[in-house]
Amino acid sequence: MDIRPPKGRVRTVNQSQLDQGAGRVGPLPPARAPVPPVASPSIQAVPLSDIDHSQHTRRPRPVWRWVLSSVALLLLGGIGGMYWWYNEQLRPMDSNDHAAVKFVVAEGAHFSDIATHLRQRGLIRNELAFEIYATIAGKKDALKAGTCSLKRSETSEELLQKLTAGCHDFRAITFFPGGTIEKPLYKPSGALLSQTMYVKYVLQHAGYSDGQITAAFQKQYTGPLFAGKPAGMTLEGYIFGETYYMPLEATADQVLEESFKHFYAIVQKNDLEAKFKAHGLTLYQGITLASIVQRELNCEDKPTPERKARCYGYQQEIAQVFLKRLQDGMPLGSDVTFIYAADMMGVAPTPELESPYNTRIHAGLPPGPIASPGEMALQAVANPSSTDYLFFLAGDDGLIYFARTNAEHESNAAKYCKTLCEL
Repeated sequence: MDIRPPKGRVRTVNQSQLDQGAGRVGPLPPARAPVPPVASPSIQAVPLSDIDHSQHTRRPRPVWRWVLSSVALLLLGGIGGMYWWYNEQLRPMDSNDHAAVKFVVAEGAHFSDIATHLRQRGLIRNELAFEIYATIAGKKDALKAGTCSLKRSETSEELLQKLTAGCHDFRAITFFPGGTIEKPLYKPSGALLSQTMYVKYVLQHAGYSDGQITAAFQKQYTGPLFAGKPAGMTLEGYIFGETYYMPLEATADQVLEESFKHFYAIVQKNDLEAKFKAHGLTLYQGITLASIVQRELNCEDKPTPERKARCYGYQQEIAQVFLKRLQDGMPLGSDVTFIYAADMMGVAPTPELESPYNTRIHAGLPPGPIASPGEMALQAVANPSSTDYLFFLAGDDGLIYFARTNAEHESNAAKYCKTLCEL
């Protein structure tokens, strides 16, 4: 049965038919029940302890981040440690020690050597830290030569400020081995006898008046150094040749006392008293003989260790000659003794000059020293050579010639001493 509408016609359905379900192919769908509104979910905090972390995963941090963090921490710690160390080394050695320490900055000295010397003297804690500080401050090359009064209570900044200012807190007073109290009157041909070779001129040059110098030499001094020194004898031979750095307020007699103190330290260091005694000499006699050896041959002025060593060997042989002559009861026959006697008397020197100091005509030692002996001359008397010479002379060539007999001695004079031996 064909239920389609005829061709060309449109079947229409009115409203009533729609209401009765006409024209529908199937039954109407059942009406839907209304959907109740859904309430918004509430959010509640959950304690961390109640969370099951085993169900969660975390992406691992890259290894390089850990490395960088560790390196950064190490660097920060190292820098902090270095900064602490640096500042610690610049602190004063002892804030309560205000005693003055003499410190000399030599002309042309290198900063590193000065820093090392400062540490050795107990004035700074570390030379590297001090050098770094001076470099940062721009004062590493600004140190000036001078003699400074430094303190262990001063900081590195205070010390550097003094060293760069060129301090002159001390009086530098230099006596020379072989020097005498009074100005020598006799000057051998070709000899260079500077004014600095006599003690009174040195003190005058240091600023002391004639009155202060006279009072200093008239003062009576005591101590183990003067053991055996006869009463009434001068201080000749006791002003030890050395440079002394004295406070600006030091008196002339304090300068002399400082030289006596240094001299006795030399005596103790070299055990001179016992060694002189082994040769039958008291300390006073040993100093006297050493002063003669010193004037016969000065070794302290030699420019190299090799030349000093060779010169000291000559001094030991000269000391041996004099000791053997003393032992045999012979006159020492030293020309420098009658020259000293002539200076004291203010007359021209001659071998026949009548004076107890003239060992050309008098046996034994002179009454006292004729100059300030140096340490090498003192040691030469304490440790003479083992030779058995009885004569010696200084040749025109600057060498010393020794002999056992007078004939050998005269032969040496004819060969090597044509100029000097005629003076």
